[in-house]
Amino acid sequence: MSTWKNFLIRTASALVAIAIIYLLYVYLNITGLKLIVAAAVVLGNIELMAMLFKGESSVLLRVSFVLCSLITFGISSFYLDVGIIVFTLAILFMWILGLVVLNKHSSLEHISIFQAKASLGIVYMGLIPAFIVRLLDGPLGLSWFIFLLSVVFSSDTLAYVFGVLFGKHKVMPTVSPKKTWQGAIGGLVGSVLAGFICWTYLVHDFSPSFILGLSAVTGFFGQFGDFFESLLKRVSGVKDSGKIMPGHGGILDRIDGILFAGPVVFFGVVILSHLLS
Repeated sequence: MSTWKNFLIRTASALVAIAIIYLLYVYLNITGLKLIVAAAVVLGNIELMAMLFKGESSVLLRVSFVLCSLITFGISSFYLDVGIIVFTLAILFMWILGLVVLNKHSSLEHISIFQAKASLGIVYMGLIPAFIVRLLDGPLGLSWFIFLLSVVFSSDTLAYVFGVLFGKHKVMPTVSPKKTWQGAIGGLVGSVLAGFICWTYLVHDFSPSFILGLSAVTGFFGQFGDFFESLLKRVSGVKDSGKIMPGHGGILDRIDGILFAGPVVFFGVVILSHLLS
């Protein structure tokens, strides 16, 4: 498949996803957006479980991981302070369960690797997505949600275009062979442009320098979310996390940048609320 044909398929797939998000918002308001986030977390956890525990034969361990991650996400989305405690208990539970289930027939290295993967997974798809729900529940929640999606998706798009047109120097070829410095710069340009548009139409009451700075930092973290998921796929030996989105792959392939960028935007909103209080 040619590069530009793949780009068109990715674009069409993304437009369909945006249409679904828009319709859910029209009919269900913020609740519809929360349902989209929750559905992405459920599917993302299943994809992540398949990648992290590809060779794990214990169904109990695999299912327990998904349940612990979803419970962490659910409670943290409503009560972030309580969620931190649940998050800690979920990790401790997975450590204990790993010891109990694996100690008789696995090496110590296998047990420790399982525990490390479980901890990483609960952070990645349990705690982190909860910040996006909390963002929706805050002041100007819809505006900041649009800001988050716009900055990350604009970064992805311009990084892809700049990479195809000008890409020569690889950033981390062992992690993501196609990512170039030229694409990364294009991604940051896309982030700042999207941030400027959002400032003009959505969050114009705030300092433009702060919004543009937040856009750049958000885009930076979003790009490393892409690298991080690429690392997970390479370690797992898979090309895509799934096949649910044509041109993109799985849910994780589409939201990897959003996961890393979400807490950044949430922190920016927290800073703004303290400055204005």
